[in-house]
Amino acid sequence: MLSTLPFELLHAIADSVDDRRDLVALARCCSILNAVANRVLYRHISLTANKNPLAVANVLEQNPHLARHVRSFAIVVPPTFSPPTHAYSSLANALAHMLNIESLKLTLDPALSWVLPTAPNLAFPRLRDFTSLFPLDHNTSAFLAKTPALLSLELNHDLTPASSPAPLPASSLPRLQSFAGSSQAAQAIVPGRPVSSISMHSGDLTEFVLHSLAKSTAAVSFLDATTASLPLPLLETMAIAIPELQELRLATTYNLWDEWFNTPFIQNIKNALISMDNLKTAEVSGMLWRWLNKEGRVLANEPQLPASNDDDDLGSNDSDSSYFMA
Repeated sequence: MLSTLPFELLHAIADSVDDRRDLVALARCCSILNAVANRVLYRHISLTANKNPLAVANVLEQNPHLARHVRSFAIVVPPTFSPPTHAYSSLANALAHMLNIESLKLTLDPALSWVLPTAPNLAFPRLRDFTSLFPLDHNTSAFLAKTPALLSLELNHDLTPASSPAPLPASSLPRLQSFAGSSQAAQAIVPGRPVSSISMHSGDLTEFVLHSLAKSTAAVSFLDATTASLPLPLLETMAIAIPELQELRLATTYNLWDEWFNTPFIQNIKNALISMDNLKTAEVSGMLWRWLNKEGRVLANEPQLPASNDDDDLGSNDSDSSYFMA
């Protein structure tokens, strides 16, 4: 009876089952339902709170047909977990079987980048999103070369002063839109690729780095970074190098305490931000600025100077702005 029903109908029925325990029971009924239920059971795998997160890897290693059902795979292996010596080899083999993977998140020790599949005969044409703690080393670079459809990439945020990022072939990541990682990796990945969103959670944003990021083949619309210097020179460079910027988050480790009550400092920051015609939101050194509209360039909020600065327009309340500290 079941063999006469369209496979699509059986798949739709299995897809409507919410409880995984019911799917497991369904998979045990007969060979036809086993094939249908397994497609749903193994489509999305998240191993983030398991006592033994690597146990499933062994199942997928031994059953490549199940690994090919996987569309999203996320695993977190805490530092306190000590798996058997062969467990990571099983994970590496399981990943190599996930030829239809679309989203991959690996929260593993950064030294384990060797688990990434890099064999010459492998490719992952459907992968859109890859997040890991791995640095941009030779293993990571070789894997990324096999992901032509990747749109979003997040790598280890730590700087590696002892070594430079591994070279990435110019043909790799032709569709990449979003990158998060260290400033070192950003300089290696962004130039020549259509990256519009950049988050650098380690490293210093300098004018040199900024010009490197400006070599993206797409307009950079979002930037999140930290600088060790005064923000004003960078803001002035941004207005020229990445004029399409819409959202900016710029932190600084520079001591600006004496500048908070400096009228020219605040005014110069404001002028630099207003010169960016497409900017909608900017958080600079803890100060948040928003614009009501692009045409009028009216600030919805901006830092206000103390009342003692009577002669300064920034201290008045006659504009559509109010003080806001992020």
